[in-house]
Amino acid sequence: MNKRLIKIAILSVSLLTVMAGAAVSPALADIALAFPESNETTIKLILTLPSVMIIPFIFVSSYLTTRFSKKSILFIGILFYLIGGIGGGLVSTIELLLLCRAILGIGVGLMMPISTSLVADFFDGEERTATMGQVSAANNLGGVGLFLMSGVLAAISWRVAFFVYILALVSAIIVYFHLPKTKSDGAPSGNFVIGVPKKIYGFGLSALFIVLIFFAIPVNMALYMQQEGIGSSQLAGVIISVGTMAGFIAGLLLARIRRLLQNYFTGIQLLIMAIGFFTLSFSNHLIIIALGVGITGYGFGSILPTVFDQVTREVPRSETVQAMAIVTSMLFLGQFISPLVLDGIGMVFGNETVRFLYQFLASAILLVAATFLALAIKVSLSEKREVLFKSMNKKDMQLQKK
Repeated sequence: MNKRLIKIAILSVSLLTVMAGAAVSPALADIALAFPESNETTIKLILTLPSVMIIPFIFVSSYLTTRFSKKSILFIGILFYLIGGIGGGLVSTIELLLLCRAILGIGVGLMMPISTSLVADFFDGEERTATMGQVSAANNLGGVGLFLMSGVLAAISWRVAFFVYILALVSAIIVYFHLPKTKSDGAPSGNFVIGVPKKIYGFGLSALFIVLIFFAIPVNMALYMQQEGIGSSQLAGVIISVGTMAGFIAGLLLARIRRLLQNYFTGIQLLIMAIGFFTLSFSNHLIIIALGVGITGYGFGSILPTVFDQVTREVPRSETVQAMAIVTSMLFLGQFISPLVLDGIGMVFGNETVRFLYQFLASAILLVAATFLALAIKVSLSEKREVLFKSMNKKDMQLQKK
């Protein structure tokens, strides 16, 4: 069993998943012109509908792993992904286009929990942490690649932009040749999520909130640049991709940084996100805005894979898909409700500018970071006391022997 080739197969699937729904966003304006009878909300559904469909089919994927091999389910997911993705560029009505987007969401929902649970199937210890970071890096890199390729293709035609999803064929070939066919996880007794520890739901909430906060950048960046007169709103996509690339780098460095920071890892990464949002909220210069987005993206790209890594350590391998289904469904829920919640913050405080929102998020994250750092200091002091106590006991025993 060649672990390097297995890792390539897992990462090839990860490239396709998280940003799949947003991949055709560069073509959205042209799609609106192609279907002038459709209102703005209907056009926005082209991007958001896949996320809505992903959530229930994450749980369908989890259930299917109790009956079939993960490799078989991946192929079914890739088939839906191809039909829904490419099909969007071939249809003649907005209703059929939305149907294709729903099919795309089904495909991503089937693939998403399996792509992360496979890491627990084939890797252990620090290698698992490093691979989980690489999965996160692949998610981010896939987002950048799909977005940029779609932008190039959209310049030809909005229909051609949908052919960006043909990349799934490459993943299918790699999975076919290099991913071993695992056995099913076995039939569950009763409710298939009943045995999942309560702590998993806590990790799910963590994923929800971290994604909800980070999506304040892609959802609001164009509006922010327009409100503040910082460059042109067309540059928003480039600025957002800086955060995605920073997340890619964070994923690659994850294992080393966690080993270096140990108990302080989460607190420091949250502090980095807070610094990023503060930088965003107090700047009027395009380069500084990009720096703020990059800093925030780095913190986000470090924390999210850590949540997934912790999930794989809390449950036995036979339950990783079920656990991942819970966490990833809450992740996509956070992505979906982010605009609603963040707009609500502005309404509550009577200030609906994006600059205020970024200042509010920076302050809130800073408070959470301070809490995590205080807990880390407490744990570290406790560990030092325990080591000192053991050392003293050892010396006492040695003196008694003498």
